[in-house]
Amino acid sequence: MIINKRQAGMMIFTLTTVGKFLLLPSVYAQFARQDAWVAGLTNLVADGAMLAAVLAFIKISDGRSFYDLLENSFGKFFANAVYLTFSAYFTLKAIVPVFEHKKFIEISFYEAAPPVATFVPLFFLAFYFAVKGMKTFTRASEILFRLTLAGIILAVALSIFQADFFNLLPVMKNPPKQTFYAGYMGLLWHGQPLALLFLAGRIKKEKGFYLRVALSFAAAAALCVLLLAVFTGIYGDLAPRETYAINKMTKYSLFSSTVMRFDYAVTILITAGSLIALAAPLVFATDCAIKVFGNKRVWLIALVPCGALCAMTLFMPLYFRAIIEIFEKFFTPAMAFFAYAVPPLALLLTKKGKGRKEKIYETAFQK
Repeated sequence: MIINKRQAGMMIFTLTTVGKFLLLPSVYAQFARQDAWVAGLTNLVADGAMLAAVLAFIKISDGRSFYDLLENSFGKFFANAVYLTFSAYFTLKAIVPVFEHKKFIEISFYEAAPPVATFVPLFFLAFYFAVKGMKTFTRASEILFRLTLAGIILAVALSIFQADFFNLLPVMKNPPKQTFYAGYMGLLWHGQPLALLFLAGRIKKEKGFYLRVALSFAAAAALCVLLLAVFTGIYGDLAPRETYAINKMTKYSLFSSTVMRFDYAVTILITAGSLIALAAPLVFATDCAIKVFGNKRVWLIALVPCGALCAMTLFMPLYFRAIIEIFEKFFTPAMAFFAYAVPPLALLLTKKGKGRKEKIYETAFQK
C-alpha cells in the first residue's frame, strides 16, 4: 500500500477545511468576538507546527511506521496499548463532527425524513472505506478534494462582498487570554495533521512530497482564516449566534437571490467533501485496531467504531449540545495532548530507535 504526494496533499487539504465552517466560527466569535479569526489562526499555526513534526517523523523514520518504532523501542505490548488508545481517540474525534454535520444537512436541505434514510448511509460508506483500507480512502480523498475546493471557492465568491471588514477592528482589542481561550474551546475541531503520523511507512518516496503536503495545508489554513474573517465581517456582534456559518454566509448573497440559489451548490459541494472528513476518524480508528488484532476479520473490527457512532446518531439526536459540553469539559485536554504532544515525542522515538538499530548492527558485526 503506497500513498503518493498528490493523495496525501489532497487528503490533508480536505480534512483541514471541511468541518471548520459549521459551528466553529460561532464558537470562536462567542469568546473572541471580532478576533475570532485570530483564534482560528492561532490554532492553525499550532496545527502547522504539528504537521512539521509529523513530516519530520516520516522523513527520519526511513520507511518505518510509528508502530514499528514503538515495538522496537518498548515492545509489542506497549505498541499495542498505544495503538488501541489512538483507536479510541479517533473514534471519539468523530463524534462531534458527525452530530454537527447531521444537523447541518437537516437545516440546509430542510430534511424531515428519518435519519435511517438520510444519514445512516454515511456509516456504510465509512465502513466500506475502513474495510478496504487506506489506499481506497486516499483515492476517494483525491476525487472529492476537487468538489471541496470548488465549494469553498464558491462560498468565498458569494460572501466576501457582503462583508464589512471594519467589524474586525480593532484587532486584538480583547485581552490575549480571552483569544487564547477561544482557541482552546475550538481545539475539538483541529488536530487533523496527526493522521499523517499513521501513514508513515506507507508513503511513496518521491521528490517534492514534503513541499506538496505543506503547501496543501498552507492553502487550506489560508482559506479557513479568510472565511472566518468574512463570517465575522458579515455578522459582526451577531456572529456568536450564527451557527452553521457556511450556510448562513452564502444564503443572503445578492448574486444568489437575484440569479439563482447558488448557495445550494455550496452546501452540496461541501457536503460531498464532508463524506471524507467524517469517514476519516473512523478509518484511522479501524486502521489502528487492525495493527493490534490483525487483518483476519477486518469487517468486524471496522464494525465497532462505525456501529457505535451510528447507534449514537440514531438514539441520541437531541443530546448534541450536551455532548459538545462534555467534550469541551472532559476530553479537550486529552485530545490536545494526543494531537500536539505525540508528534514531537514520536520524533524523539526515531532518534532512540535509530541509536538502538545502530547498536544492534555494531554488535552483530563484532560477533
